[in-house]
Amino acid sequence: MKKMLTLQITALIVISGALGGMYIFTDVYEEVYSGIVSILCTSCIKLQQIISLDFTFQTANGRPHPDFVIDNLTNDGPVFIAYRTTVCDYCDDMEPLLEEIFDLEFEKEDVFYEIVDFNGANVTFVHINTDFVKEELFESRKTYDVDGDNAVPMFTTITIELDVDGIVKPYYNTVYGILDLKYNDQQRIEVLTNIILESIELYSENRPGFISD
Repeated sequence: MKKMLTLQITALIVISGALGGMYIFTDVYEEVYSGIVSILCTSCIKLQQIISLDFTFQTANGRPHPDFVIDNLTNDGPVFIAYRTTVCDYCDDMEPLLEEIFDLEFEKEDVFYEIVDFNGANVTFVHINTDFVKEELFESRKTYDVDGDNAVPMFTTITIELDVDGIVKPYYNTVYGILDLKYNDQQRIEVLTNIILESIELYSENRPGFISD
């Protein structure tokens, strides 16, 4: 009995010491924890997701479209937003494809904006690392996160379309991750390119009737 009690006390001391050491080295623990959680929560959660190519009028959080989106829709053309975090393996996989699609160069930490000529039409490309932005740019992600899982990479394309009431309104599509596990890079490029081309066609058809609030 005494021997068992001694073993239990010894085990308790060892465990307490280990936990104490973990808290002493908080920086290391937080760095590892943050990296693991970020990867699990934002990169891998969408791996089995069946991508939806449907556009919708209703924003994910019921809030109006951000001013920077409306301004570009009014003056330039469709808007493509790429959201990521600093620690995100699949963001790193997808961004070279975005650079190829839009013929751009940017770093993963960048908050980057450029109007590009895409197949003869203007498309506003916006790259947002949510670790480095606040206010409108940060909150814009919630507006378009249709699945509500806070996952990245997240790609949102906003254009305009005529709704059932006969009013031309912002119309958007959001896809996540690497799109489909079975796709190769060329197929991923084709999917994103087709979404952008559809947004350009819709924009061209509906631009004369679009009046921003």
